[in-house]
Amino acid sequence: MDIVRVRIFIDFWNFQLQWNNHHGGQGTSDVVRIPWRDSLPNLLSAEASKGQTAKYLGTHVYASIDPGNPRDSGLRKFLQVLDSFPGYKVTVKDRKPASVVRCPEPKCGHQIQDCPKCGNTLRRTIEKGVDTSVLTDLIQYAFDDNFDRAVLVSADADFVPAVEYIQKKTDKQIIQAYFKSKGAELRNACWDHVFFEDLLDRLVPRPKP
Repeated sequence: MDIVRVRIFIDFWNFQLQWNNHHGGQGTSDVVRIPWRDSLPNLLSAEASKGQTAKYLGTHVYASIDPGNPRDSGLRKFLQVLDSFPGYKVTVKDRKPASVVRCPEPKCGHQIQDCPKCGNTLRRTIEKGVDTSVLTDLIQYAFDDNFDRAVLVSADADFVPAVEYIQKKTDKQIIQAYFKSKGAELRNACWDHVFFEDLLDRLVPRPKP
């Protein structure tokens, strides 16, 4: 039986936020944690192999944090722990300041620096560099023959051109793993797809009554 080399690429916030939304929409009151260490990579590798023998090559996670937000210190520590898991490589980018908040009235456009109710400074950040890192690694590993099938955990349509290019120019196949309600454009560009709704009973087993 042929061996299929599988490498996994995860857009952290794209995945984590939709994971939270899904479970919140199911009426789950408790936090449902993603089983990062073993279940997630093992199950995704098995699904990607399509019945063949899977050789798991590793999981790449791409995340961002706000260096100016003390609450992100816990996230930074978590990502460091995640990076220590077998086969994991975590890339972390600093979030950048977003454009200032202004009054939407065309005749005004006044810059709003502080909340009119509590007086705290309004500070927004945006993710920069994460998509570029995902694309760079995906293309590099494909053309360096470092996987047969890649699992891309994201709904971001910005990845479509790279996915189509890789699959046109190489024999590599890319499988999207995501939720049914999101990511249709990327899903249609990929060779195949996996829905997390179909995996949840194995990813997060329900306690027996």
